[in-house]
Amino acid sequence: MKSAQELNSLALKLRREWGVDSYSPIDIFALVNGWREKNITIVRYPFSKRISGMCTRVNDDIIICVNSASSYGRQRFALAHELYHALYEKNMHRVVCEMRMGEDKEGSEREADQFASYLLMPYDALIQYSDGKTSWGLSDVIETEQFFQISHQAMVFRLAFDHLETEERLERYKTIAISREAAKLGYGKELYQPAPEEKRYFTTGEYIRKVEQMAERELISSGKREELLLDAYRADIVYNLDEEEKNLND
Repeated sequence: MKSAQELNSLALKLRREWGVDSYSPIDIFALVNGWREKNITIVRYPFSKRISGMCTRVNDDIIICVNSASSYGRQRFALAHELYHALYEKNMHRVVCEMRMGEDKEGSEREADQFASYLLMPYDALIQYSDGKTSWGLSDVIETEQFFQISHQAMVFRLAFDHLETEERLERYKTIAISREAAKLGYGKELYQPAPEEKRYFTTGEYIRKVEQMAERELISSGKREELLLDAYRADIVYNLDEEEKNLND
């Protein structure tokens, strides 16, 4: 088992590889989609409530599936979690990950949760942002999870793991209607809501690039291109749906 310090260092190393500092929130979907050094495809798919995501690696090609029926914050965490399996586990071919999160997890699943937490919210960044807090009120928790765009469940998990708040108080925070409380503090609810219907099935990253490159080089027909894109839930590309919407709004 890797220690918390090792996992935090690994997360910081990946941030440096992306050209990101150790303190700022990150747009992890944009960073992974634009990471040309790795052949990563991200598929948003509405799994059951039990599954947060899965990943598959074949040679240098990586496919990460994220449960689009979960909240946006949880999707971000799931992507970071799956990255750990795909990038740092030897002999990993396929893994399916549960939605639950906590200290009772073992082995690589626990490591992946910790890595994901540190990638989205590095240890020093949390300590600096907390500004020496010895007690975390609900508004403090919401403000911090909003800043780092991390799910409420992941935020509570992290406070417990770093022993920054009592278990009794954190247990109360687990059962709160968090989107309502965030709205009362002036925040939007997007972090706590699932992907919109039009993006419940959606693919981005290397697969799309490869299909377009093959079409440009005339290695596949236009019909095959459309078939492959539709298989990846990208009717918006095939039918220029965004352009049609733009024209209607002009």
